[in-house]
Amino acid sequence: MTLAHARDAAFEPSVALRFARYWWIAGWMLVAFITVSCLEPPRYVPDLHVSDKLEHAGAFFCLTLWFGGLVRRQRYPLLGLWMLLFGAGIELAQGVMGWGRDMDFWDFAADAIGVAVASGGLYVGLGMWTWQIERILGLSCEPS
Repeated sequence: MTLAHARDAAFEPSVALRFARYWWIAGWMLVAFITVSCLEPPRYVPDLHVSDKLEHAGAFFCLTLWFGGLVRRQRYPLLGLWMLLFGAGIELAQGVMGWGRDMDFWDFAADAIGVAVASGGLYVGLGMWTWQIERILGLSCEPS
């Protein structure tokens, strides 16, 4: 089956992925890393020498793209909503924790931009990235 056939058939990558469990575990590890990085005191966060907003957009772009490779196309809007709620939750937590972090609407806006750009990429075919990697490495179960 070609990539186009899989996409047209509303192929659900997580069902046909041989290593779906590991993709999901790695995704949740990314969520944990981003959560800790966003909530710990600033003195513990490495300075990447890029804009804080670019870091937020990049993190949420990566998360959305990662999980987009694990859910079916019809779930992309729900995924986007969950990512936005996650970003809002982080900002709210930063506002109440008092560990030197501040709630910032513009950080949330950057998160939303990352989610939007990744969502667009998912719809144009990047949502099949996990299946493609397994196929290239000869690990995939052919979807039926």
